[in-house]
Amino acid sequence: MSFWKNIFGYKTGKNNTKTGSHFDTYRNELHKLNLKSISDLEALVKPLIRETTKIEVLPASRPPENSQLNSHFGGQPYFEKGEHWPTTKDGKALDFIFQVFNAPDLDLPKHIALIQFYYDWEVSPWDSIDDGWKVKIYPKVNPEHLKFIEKPETSYTSSYCGIAFKPTRTLPDWEGIDLHCPDASKLSCVLNENEPWEPYDQVVTKLIGEQDYQSQLGGYPKWVQGEATPKDNEGKSMKLLFQIDSEDHAGLMWGDTGLIYVFYDPKSERIEFTLQCY
Repeated sequence: MSFWKNIFGYKTGKNNTKTGSHFDTYRNELHKLNLKSISDLEALVKPLIRETTKIEVLPASRPPENSQLNSHFGGQPYFEKGEHWPTTKDGKALDFIFQVFNAPDLDLPKHIALIQFYYDWEVSPWDSIDDGWKVKIYPKVNPEHLKFIEKPETSYTSSYCGIAFKPTRTLPDWEGIDLHCPDASKLSCVLNENEPWEPYDQVVTKLIGEQDYQSQLGGYPKWVQGEATPKDNEGKSMKLLFQIDSEDHAGLMWGDTGLIYVFYDPKSERIEFTLQCY
């Protein structure tokens, strides 16, 4: 739980409650570090900027020839000889959501050649412990071993949607800034006790522009309900592999206009999944 939840006891932190003892403590701590101005806040935040890749889902279209070799939502996924369609633990076929082939200009780990995501819309899992979701990672692809597997009958009918990738930058949202720079969180609080998120939002907008919910590779998650970054086996925050917004063109609606978040630890190859919505 981030520090401002402890202060305000409110999931967005956006109310008018003051807790003088906490603000006084933060002010004293920041004074020792000579941190007191909006310029100081900007200097704390700027090194946190991460390059990321925005995923723009294009309108549905007819799949091109050998579409399995393209990055896309819906349609036919890439399979190699010897593979089978992913299923739940009970053997029910999962619905194919999207796949992305890695490239030098994408913000994916270099040892990943292809990622795919599958989901069970009937069960609609919300967390890693739930059955009904799967992330497939290919360390390399062999197009000469390409295999077509007929899509099993499921409740979800998807249309092929191409993808356009756009380089952009991200910073932690107010939900997550305490995880990455507690001093920035504290300074934002003391700069505006009534609306402590405002100075931070002002700095973020100046540095990278206004951040909105989006589908993306890498970067920082933008949380709907609150900070929930999982820890790796060493207790460190796992990095975001991708987040996928509710996408009209692809017919995706995660709960009530929510997002899914997938985190990945390359050392252990552990994958964590969660869904948040309004």
